[in-house]
Amino acid sequence: MKIKKHVNDNDLIEFFYQIHSKIRSKIIKYINENNDIYLIMENNFYLGFVHLKFFSNKILTKLYLSPNWKSEFNEQLFENISILIKDFNQDYITIVHCFDSKNILNKINGIDFMYQYECKANSHKPDPELNSNFTMLKSISNYKDLIDFHYLCYADDKDYMNGNWDKMLQSFSKVPIPKITYICFHKDKIVGSCIGYFIHKKNKKYLYSICVHPDHRSKSISEYLLQSFLKTKPLTSCYLTVYESAKPAINLYEKFGFKRKKQLKQYYKNDDKIKRIFFRETSESELYCSFC
Repeated sequence: MKIKKHVNDNDLIEFFYQIHSKIRSKIIKYINENNDIYLIMENNFYLGFVHLKFFSNKILTKLYLSPNWKSEFNEQLFENISILIKDFNQDYITIVHCFDSKNILNKINGIDFMYQYECKANSHKPDPELNSNFTMLKSISNYKDLIDFHYLCYADDKDYMNGNWDKMLQSFSKVPIPKITYICFHKDKIVGSCIGYFIHKKNKKYLYSICVHPDHRSKSISEYLLQSFLKTKPLTSCYLTVYESAKPAINLYEKFGFKRKKQLKQYYKNDDKIKRIFFRETSESELYCSFC
């Protein structure tokens, strides 16, 4: 098995005829609109592509693997990816499937997974109370305060879990869909926040972030924020994404009836052990949450 960089339309035409997918035209459009696409081949037959995107601290690896993909190709694929990225110094490598790609991430052992969790509209049971010392508002006028608050709450998390809060929260405020916002204050300081959307097309809520000030944890603030979010009308199901290593976050969500739905991506530390991590198989994927 080999991979070669997509550079001309002849490759793409052959790829188009060989790939069997209901969204084949979208896959071809994606390849045409992006750079650093590597087509995967076995005996002159196309099996998918690898797309590499380079950021300051990580390399994002997007995979599309056709239904003809076989598990025996896994090791050679990651060997080839390792060769492509060996001269780069980013700290982390992210691997994620796109479109209707055959998922092989659940067969590879790594340092962290991201999963999608979801709960039904009537599944949450806790009914926490908020101490009278705290007040709750349903809006915030100064997103700079909210950005600073997120950086404070996530100061101890892994680099790849932190993200760029400036960019993410500024984009949150500009998205033209209904927002759900709960900000908890102690006197005039933010001590908790829970923000998300109601997505009409899916008829679901998306929990974007939830966090509590380090000095005010274990006071049921996270439970109250999440309960308020879930009870906001319309009463629909809610989904989120969370890293496997964020055990306290997962414990909170499961307490409210969230169940794991699917694996989204996997993170690897980019060091000399990268190949051993890729090749070590196991029998056995962007919400950010910090409150314990």
